Amino acid sequence: MANEAQAIAGAVPAGDGWAMPPETPRRVALARLARRNPVGVIALLFVVAFCALGLAQVVSQDIFGTVLAPYDPRDIQAQDQFQGPSWEHPFGTNQRGNDMFSRVLAGARISFLIGLMGVTIGFIPGALLGIASGYYQRWLDYVIQRSAEAWSAFPLIFLYLALITAFGRGLQTIAIVIIISSVFGGSRVLRAAALVMKQNDFVEASRAVGASEVRILFHHIVPNVMPIIIVGASSVFAISVLTESALSFLGIGVDPGTPSWGIDLFEGLNNARFFPYLVIFPGIAISLVVLGFNMLGDTLRDVLDPRLRGQLG
Repeated sequence: MANEAQAIAGAVPAGDGWAMPPETPRRVALARLARRNPVGVIALLFVVAFCALGLAQVVSQDIFGTVLAPYDPRDIQAQDQFQGPSWEHPFGTNQRGNDMFSRVLAGARISFLIGLMGVTIGFIPGALLGIASGYYQRWLDYVIQRSAEAWSAFPLIFLYLALITAFGRGLQTIAIVIIISSVFGGSRVLRAAALVMKQNDFVEASRAVGASEVRILFHHIVPNVMPIIIVGASSVFAISVLTESALSFLGIGVDPGTPSWGIDLFEGLNNARFFPYLVIFPGIAISLVVLGFNMLGDTLRDVLDPRLRGQLG
């Protein structure tokens, strides 16, 4: 026992006391996190590249469009119809002679705008409404949830066709439907999470020491359901891209001739047997974006959720 006491005493310098271990540098922590989640890193690269491309075309389409796209995506060149992939046209050309590489790049603008509006204007406000609905309950919960149920009972395609009759086809009509769907979808998901979270002991402890209901909501409930919000936002972005592509593929989305991945898929479908590149490259673009957002959301949920830490890799 004496030897053990001397060893412990020698390990701690006299007068210095116990010291906290040195903090891990941020770069080292990020590198370690990236090694544990290679799939999340790849997904992040896809998402960043897509967002940068879409944002560049939204901010200044004329400037960035001519720099990134080698050709005008709407330019018709009858002499260049159905040319296969080459150095001049990496993704080939379609039946109008449009450069498919330029159209795939330009199509990111529509998908980025639809996904951004679905998340920022639709899902995030809906998530906050759902959290407030589950936490406060009573009349607020009744109004929000009955509205969500009424919306869910109404066929989405009928509302979209009615909006087309009122406002015409285009990005605005698609955005309205996606935003409304995202609002009510986010409220129903987050309401259940808030109902579970408000039963925890730390909420009662905060209320016992005098914390207001608003402080408990934003300092305890919202941070603890943040992983669910992140996963939901990534899913809404991916679903918005898929919805726009599907509507454009069916011919009831954006106007014909507009650079859109769904329109390119529809136009290339009839000639896909002889010119498969017409559907391969737009399909790959949609798949990479949707898969990237889904995988990134799952990775961020695992990283941010304290209950799932230690189970990564």
